Amino acid sequence: MGEKLFSIEDYFASENHKLIFALIYTDKSLRENLLGISEELYLDKGKAKEWRNSISKKIHPDTCKIYGADNAFMKLNELYAHMTAITEEDGGRNE
Repeated sequence: MGEKLFSIEDYFASENHKLIFALIYTDKSLRENLLGISEELYLDKGKAKEWRNSISKKIHPDTCKIYGADNAFMKLNELYAHMTAITEEDGGRNE
């Protein structure tokens, strides 16, 4: 009888828990992987905004009462500001 393989999703109580963990406790490639961050988000301000808004709806501290939601929300906005700053430095392509 084979051993069951676990995915990263098996370790979190919910998607919101995973997002908060990724925003607060990870960095670089692991964060990008867990949050679905791709180069496209740095190149397209509209897609970056859609990405930020989709996560924001799940972890906004006014509606999400999971410990760390407030810090995760601040980190999300920092990441978004960084993405859009790079887009603006590149001449604002694909706004």
